[in-house]
Amino acid sequence: MLPLLAEGLILFGFAALIASALGLRLLNSGNWPTGGDAASHLLYAWLYGDELFSGRIIPWVPEVFAGMPFLSYYFPLPFMVIAALSKVIGLAPAFKWGSFLAAMLLPGAVCVAGRRWLALPWPAALLGALGALAFVLHEQHSIWGGNLLSTLSGEFAYSYGLIFAVLAAIAWVRALHIGRGWVVAALLEAASGFSHGFPLLVVGFSTALLWVDAPDRRRAIRFLIAGHLLAFCLLAGWLWPMLEMHGIAIPNDASFPLGSWRELLPATLWPVFALGLLALVSCAFPLVRSGISSLQARALRFFFSSAGVAALGFLAGDQLGLADIRFFPMVWVFTAIASGWMAGLALSALSSAAFPRAMGWARALLCAAAALGLLGWIATHVSAAPDWGLWNHAGLDSKPQWHNLTRVFPAMKGTLWSPRLVFEHDPANSDIGSTRTLEALPMFLGHRPVLEGLYMESALIGPAVYQLQSEVSARPSSPLVRFPSGSLDVAFAAQHMNFLHADTVLLRSAIARRAVEASGLFEKTAESPPFAVYRLRHFDSQLAAVVNQPIRVRPERDWMDDAFAWFRTRSRFNAYLPVYGAPQSLADAPTQTTGKAPKSTAQVTARVLDRYALEFETTATGRPHLIKMAWHPRWHLRSRGKLFKAGPGFMLVVPAEPTIRLEYGHTAVGVLGMLASGAAALGLLIYFLRGRWRLAPQAERPSSARRRRSRRRPLLVVWLLMVAVGVWYATRAPEREYSRAWESMRANRYAEAAADFLLAYERRRPKAKKEEALFWLAKSSELAGRFDEAAARYRELVENYHGYWVPESLYTLVVLDKVTAGKIKAKAYAARLRAEHPENQWARKLDNVKETPNRSSPQNLPPRRRGAGIQ
Repeated sequence: MLPLLAEGLILFGFAALIASALGLRLLNSGNWPTGGDAASHLLYAWLYGDELFSGRIIPWVPEVFAGMPFLSYYFPLPFMVIAALSKVIGLAPAFKWGSFLAAMLLPGAVCVAGRRWLALPWPAALLGALGALAFVLHEQHSIWGGNLLSTLSGEFAYSYGLIFAVLAAIAWVRALHIGRGWVVAALLEAASGFSHGFPLLVVGFSTALLWVDAPDRRRAIRFLIAGHLLAFCLLAGWLWPMLEMHGIAIPNDASFPLGSWRELLPATLWPVFALGLLALVSCAFPLVRSGISSLQARALRFFFSSAGVAALGFLAGDQLGLADIRFFPMVWVFTAIASGWMAGLALSALSSAAFPRAMGWARALLCAAAALGLLGWIATHVSAAPDWGLWNHAGLDSKPQWHNLTRVFPAMKGTLWSPRLVFEHDPANSDIGSTRTLEALPMFLGHRPVLEGLYMESALIGPAVYQLQSEVSARPSSPLVRFPSGSLDVAFAAQHMNFLHADTVLLRSAIARRAVEASGLFEKTAESPPFAVYRLRHFDSQLAAVVNQPIRVRPERDWMDDAFAWFRTRSRFNAYLPVYGAPQSLADAPTQTTGKAPKSTAQVTARVLDRYALEFETTATGRPHLIKMAWHPRWHLRSRGKLFKAGPGFMLVVPAEPTIRLEYGHTAVGVLGMLASGAAALGLLIYFLRGRWRLAPQAERPSSARRRRSRRRPLLVVWLLMVAVGVWYATRAPEREYSRAWESMRANRYAEAAADFLLAYERRRPKAKKEEALFWLAKSSELAGRFDEAAARYRELVENYHGYWVPESLYTLVVLDKVTAGKIKAKAYAARLRAEHPENQWARKLDNVKETPNRSSPQNLPPRRRGAGIQ
C-alpha cells in the first residue's frame, strides 16, 4: 500500500508542478481558451462533444472548407478525452485540462512505469522523471511538439502520442524480457497511434532494434508480430480509412531550416544530458555495471536506439515527404529519460559502495540533491510558459479587439446552411487571441459556415480557399507550400466567392477595405473598427445548381494540382468547369452556355439539408448539377445517377431521376476496418476472460559475458548502419543545397549559386518547392549574365508550374526579351501576365520595363523563403 501511495503522490506532484506553470485558477475557469492553433481547435472540440456521443467517430463538418471529414486525417483520442470531460466540468475547462493532461502526466508516468515494469531503484526512477520534466518545460521550440509551449500552441495531440509511445516502449522491453505482457504493450501502442502518428512510427520501427537485442529472438518475433497486428487491427476502424484517403490528403511540405546546432540542444536538458554522459563513463567500472540488471540495461539500449531512429527520421523526413520536426522531440525525450535512468543507477551503485552502512540515507540524500539541483536549473529556464498560459486561458473576452469584433456578429449570423463567410487573414488578429481565432466563428454565428479552418490537410478545396483568402487579404498566410497563394485581387475574389457559395467577407486591414470599397462589387453591412463586414452585391449562387458553363473532362491523376491551376487562372476559370475521372461523353452533356440546353429555366430545390444527408429536387434530369459541398469518397449517391469530382473539389451529379440524394457513410475499406477493430476487441476480451494474460514469466537463461557480447554485436552493426544512412540523408538534403545556394547569392557568387539551386531543384519533391528552386536557379543564371540559360529556366517554369513565382517569371521574360533582341518572343508572355494576373505588382510594372535586366544587388534580394509561407 505504501509504494502505491508514494507512486500516486509522485504522479500528482509532477502534474501539479506543470499545472502551476499554467495557472490552476485559469485552467478551472469558464473562459474560452485561445492562442495559436488552440483558438481553432476549440470549434472542433465544441462540435465533437455532441457528435461523438451520437456515435460519429469521424463526423462530417460543413462549418469549414465547404465540408470536411473531421479526424479522418487527425487523431481522435485527445478529443474523446475532452468530450468526456466536458460532460462533467463543462467545455472550456475540459478543453484546457484535456489539452494538457498528457503533458502533466508524462514525468510521473515515467517514474511509476520505471519502478513497476523495470524494477528501477528510486533514484533512477525519479531522475528519469526529471529528465521527462526537463523536456516538457523546455522553451527552445513552440511548434515541434511535446513540450509545454507546443501544447499551448495547440499541439496537444502530440503530447498524448508521446506519453503512450514512452509507456509502450517500456512495456515492450518488459514483455520481451519476462515472456508476458505483450498485450499491454500492444494496447499502449494502439493508444499512441490513436493520439498521434509520429510517436507511433518511432516506437513501431524501434521495436526492430529491440528484437535484435532480445535474449530469445524467436519468442520476441512472435510477440512483436502479434502485438503490432493487434494494434493495427484495433486502430483499423479509423486507421484503414485514413490510409485509404492518403492520396487525397494534402501533405505538409513546409520545411524548417535550422539556424544553428544549438536549436537541437535546449538549455533545460543540458544537466540531464551531462549526468547521462557522466553515468555512461562510470559504466567503465564493474561496480556500476553490476548494479544494472539485464532488464534495465536492455531498456537503456532500447531508449537510446529509439532516439537514434527518431534522429534518422528527422534527417530523412523532408525527403520522404514527412514533417521532419515532428521526429526530433522524441530524440530529446528518449535520451533525457535514459540519461536520468543511467544517472540514477550509477548513483545507487556508487552510493552503496561509498556508504555501505548508511546506504539508504546516503542514496536518498544524493538523489534529493541531484533532483533539487535539476529542478532549480529547470526553473531558471522557464519564462515563456506562464505568460503564454495567462494569454491563452484569460479567455477571448480579455483580448483587446474581441469586443469590437463581437459588435459585427449580428451582421454575420446565420445557420449551418447559410452562404459561407470569408475573412481576411491579418497578423494583427493576434489581438483577438490568435490569427486563427476567426476559424472558430461558427461557434458564435449559429453554426454559419466559414471557408477557412484548421485541418487543411483533410480539406479537398483547401488550395482554392487559401487562394481566395489571398485575394481579399493584404498579408495572406499561404500555408500550403504545395499550393502557394496569390495576392490582393478583389475582382477575381468576387467571382471566386460566388462560385464557392460565399456572400460575406470580414475585413480588417485598411488596404483590403479600400480595395473592396473601390471595386463597387460589395456593400458594407456593418463596421466596428478595425473590422468591417461586406456583402457581395450580385450573389446568385445556390448550394446545388445546374452547370451553366462548358465541362472539360480531365484525368484523375494529379487532379488537385490541375484544379488549383484552373481556379487561380482567369482564362481557365472563365472558360470551363473541370471534372475528373469522368467519361468523355460528360463533356457533351447539355449546358446553358453550349446552346444544347432546353430553353425552359431549370429549377433545383433543396428538400433535405442535413450534416449527413443532402436531398434536392430538380427539373433538369440528365443534366450535370454542381453540388457545392466538398467531394469525399464517403459521400454516396443513393438516388439513380452518377457522382463525379469537379473543380476545385466539389461534387458533380448527373441525375437519372428528379430526386438527388447524397448520404455520408462509409467506404468498403472503412467497413472492413470497423469489422477488424470489432474482431480484435472481441478477441482481446476472450483472451482476458480465459486468463491467458496470467502466463507465468519465463526466466531468462543465464549466459556468459562472452555470449552477451556476441548477442550485442548485431545491435552495434544496426547502430552503425543507422549512422551511415543518417549521414547519407544529411549530405543529400535539398534544403542544405538550397541554404548553401543562398550563401553564394548573398556573396555575389551567382554561378556557384546556380549550381546549388540546380541540385535543390532536382532533389526537392513537392511541386511548389521545386518551382521555388527553379525560379532562383533562373534568377541566379540571370544575375550571372547567362541570359539564354536564364530564359530557358523561366520558360520551363511558366510552362509547367502555376504557383507564386509565375507572375515574376513572366515579367522577367519580357525584360530579357529586350536584351536578347527579341529572341524570346515575349509578347505572348506579357499578354498572359496582364490577362491572368492583372492586379499583381509585376503586371503593373510592365509599362516600365527597362532595356536591361534587373540586376538585383545581394542586399536587395527578397527573403529566401518568400514562396513557401507557413501558418
